[in-house]
Amino acid sequence: MSASVRPKAVPTSSIHKTWNRKLPPALTVRPGEVVFFDALDASGGAIDRNSNTETIANIDFRRLDPLMGPVYVEGAQPGDALQIDVVDLKPYDWGWTGLMRDFGLLASEITEPYLKIWHLNGDEIEFDSGARFRLHPMIGNIGVAPAKDGDYASISPTNAAGNLDCKFLGVGSTLLVPVFNEGALLSASDGHAIQGDGELCGTGIECRMEMTLKLSLIRAANLKAPEIYVADTFPAEEGYRIFMGIGPDLMEAAKDSVRHSIAPLAKAQGISELEAYAMLGLIADLRIHEIVDQPNWVVGCMIPRRLF
Repeated sequence: MSASVRPKAVPTSSIHKTWNRKLPPALTVRPGEVVFFDALDASGGAIDRNSNTETIANIDFRRLDPLMGPVYVEGAQPGDALQIDVVDLKPYDWGWTGLMRDFGLLASEITEPYLKIWHLNGDEIEFDSGARFRLHPMIGNIGVAPAKDGDYASISPTNAAGNLDCKFLGVGSTLLVPVFNEGALLSASDGHAIQGDGELCGTGIECRMEMTLKLSLIRAANLKAPEIYVADTFPAEEGYRIFMGIGPDLMEAAKDSVRHSIAPLAKAQGISELEAYAMLGLIADLRIHEIVDQPNWVVGCMIPRRLF
């Protein structure tokens, strides 16, 4: 990267736990400049590579999803769109997947804590069965300050973006976010080494991550909600086994699709059902397949066929 586009680093001391448009900027940039986040993982450092199940069973939810920033973009005004081009994402050399109390799609049914530490020294992870998955680093939580005064939880996505947890927000992709305040006030965090659509168990592979982003403005864009332009280099899809949930309640249909998949995956991989559920957060994609033939919805939990 040439000196003319050398990233400006967001101060590591700029950690905050809520979206709030009154927060003072931690960094000011001009449109077209590149910024660098050394972003904390979703646990805010509460989990390290030596943590165990007891750590996650007693985790302090007040530490989760810390943000860094905000970054003030000169000239940004309400009605504009902030264009965020994902230049580079570099996970640290380890990450974690966990099941936390009262969190995840089946939190009311699967209550036992679980934690797995992953070593991220290459571009793949390997299950105990030998199944391999290529890493696809992505940003979980990124957005701008909301339109109204007050503190808003960092974990909740809004039309100002935030905790989108969209697996397509990787290197080469572009996120457009409506601007609601002067300067936009961008914050980010929550790197994932890999995650499936829906982040079903509540986590992917959570990791600290170096994020390099280029910030630009689109004047008077008048976006109503965030948009993502997906890079052509996103890994090609493969064959799937789709477990379906069908019913008049969308959330229950989604839960049913996951419930139906856990035991078959555990049996095929020779792992516990608890671990199988945790693995769904990494490699399963949750999709709405049918939405118009009322009164029932059709939701699919899509798992690569090669795991069976």
